Amino acid sequence: MFLAVLLAVQGVADPVRVPANPQASVVLVRAQFGDRGQGRQGSGVVVAPGLVATNAHVVEGGHGLAVFRGTERWSVTQVRVDHLRDLCLMTVPGLPLPAAAPGLEPISVGQGVVTVGYPGGQGPQVVPGRLLGVWHYGDSHLLQSDAATHPGNSGGGLFDASGRLLGLTTFTFAQNARLNFSVPVSWIQELAALAPELPWPRHQVYQERPPADFLADLAEDPRNWPAWEVVARQWTASNEADPDAWMALGLALDRLARKDAEAGQGTPLALLAESVGAYERSVHLRPQAKGWNNLGVALEAMNRFDDAERAFQEAVRFDAGYGTAWLNMGIARSNAGRFKEAVEAFSRGVGLRPDDASAWVRLAQAQRLSGATKAAAETLIIALRYRPQAADLWLDLGLLEVRLKHLEAATAILDRLRAMDTPLADRLDAALHAIRSGRSPAGAAAGKPGR
Repeated sequence: MFLAVLLAVQGVADPVRVPANPQASVVLVRAQFGDRGQGRQGSGVVVAPGLVATNAHVVEGGHGLAVFRGTERWSVTQVRVDHLRDLCLMTVPGLPLPAAAPGLEPISVGQGVVTVGYPGGQGPQVVPGRLLGVWHYGDSHLLQSDAATHPGNSGGGLFDASGRLLGLTTFTFAQNARLNFSVPVSWIQELAALAPELPWPRHQVYQERPPADFLADLAEDPRNWPAWEVVARQWTASNEADPDAWMALGLALDRLARKDAEAGQGTPLALLAESVGAYERSVHLRPQAKGWNNLGVALEAMNRFDDAERAFQEAVRFDAGYGTAWLNMGIARSNAGRFKEAVEAFSRGVGLRPDDASAWVRLAQAQRLSGATKAAAETLIIALRYRPQAADLWLDLGLLEVRLKHLEAATAILDRLRAMDTPLADRLDAALHAIRSGRSPAGAAAGKPGR
């Protein structure tokens, strides 16, 4: 079982011991793009005879892939790629360089590490540092160090003090000296064991795929939230003019606020207010759709519905195709009691995110509350295509059919509900009985006498 997140180490004074020859297995990686010879370069690590690991984003979309050491060049003949982990393994026949030995678990926060790569295409350069944190990432982890990296280091090695490979340097928070992240060596081993080799297309340019969104995934994992706040505060303190730093802090604080609220500790207004302030700093420094959307979510959690709607409007002004912001605008309008306007926003949102079952449910609720009963029923039918086992949605649809006096359809839903949830079926049965006897179906469904 992987341990909890380990926070950044402060004030480590002991010098980092640099291994004797950690650069022996590190190479320069180059790929060509387009027809005019444009290129991209990064770093790679020999992990087995004739096999080099790098980041997928270094080579994705390119051709003419090769690795270099000094003036020597070796062509890549086969590749295997894991886009979700931003990994690429390259087969390089005739490569004479030694393979890096994999590091041993467990690794310890505070231990000495070095990065080795080709920043700016120059190297291999060795930079010492410390392992500052181990972050949860699904059922695995990412490594945080303060061994500085720069453009061109991507795909290079993170080594321990004995020269064993701990991972590949992959991304950094806006070049912040303490916020450099590496994917673990275990991912390389898993890709080498599971993925078949594929021929590398020498002359065809493939469309580049977006890299894995590691930052978003780290921020979404509740196990990382306490450490995320620590890092974000360090980041804003070291660079107050960085909009990404304030975005990260806002995200950390509103995630912690949500956690407190879900734990039944009430609405943590102080955390939410600080989160709002962080998001406001971020969008002031660099207005962008995601920042405005996140600001709106924090404002909505404070019941500042009009302010939240204005933030969501700014989000869709920057990106009219931002489905999440349209849906959040619908929530803010619903909470403010403006259901017809909420229907408009939800409709835009489901048009952009048609596979989002929750969005269809919210649209149906807004339609029902705005008096559009028939439209609400039609929308719930769509939602149930995605959630056919959701008994509560079948009840809602059945009650709408009763209101519309579609008694045959309501009876068919009742038969389905009896096999799914007897108490809910009883509520629909009471509504059907009430409409047939001339009483209020709404009152009957709630177990109250009609009026």
